[in-house]
Amino acid sequence: MAGEIVNSSTTGVKKLVYAVMIDEILETYAAVKSAPPLINIKVAPKVDAASLYADDHVVETATTVGDIAVDFETQDMPLEVQADFLGHVLDATSGILVYNVNDKAPYIAIGYERTKGNDKSRFVWLHKVKFQEIEEESKTKEDKTTFQTPKTAGIAIANNAGVWKTVADEDTKGSAITDFLTTVGGAVTV
Repeated sequence: MAGEIVNSSTTGVKKLVYAVMIDEILETYAAVKSAPPLINIKVAPKVDAASLYADDHVVETATTVGDIAVDFETQDMPLEVQADFLGHVLDATSGILVYNVNDKAPYIAIGYERTKGNDKSRFVWLHKVKFQEIEEESKTKEDKTTFQTPKTAGIAIANNAGVWKTVADEDTKGSAITDFLTTVGGAVTV
């Protein structure tokens, strides 16, 4: 199938992973860790478009990518992951997570797998995301069980090289991809 473009819709999302940026100048990361099971994710780049008019028509256009909103919902958000995402302190002995207004959320790289209708996958890394406090909503249990899951929001930006996302697709590669989510960026030098 070399040279042929394969089209297949996304049917699911899974395998959320993350790595904490440990050096903002060199943009290096700690080891990749598994995150809670992913329910959904939305990545929405803010794009500004401008048109230049001359001689009564458009003669040039330009677009700029600004910040990128990242929102996702997971089955749970364990305290260990919240500490990593938000810079809060988790006391290992007591298991208590302390939220301090002076805590600074680090940059995080997040990766995930998008499954496709043809049983192939597309893999994604967002290189530099800063998360906001996690939104939780709780309500009383009624006669029917209603699952209540946390929602996480953040803003992604480009790294020093200008890269904000890397993507790999098994249809494009033509074979299985097994290690893209083990290294930030899928082991691509950016």
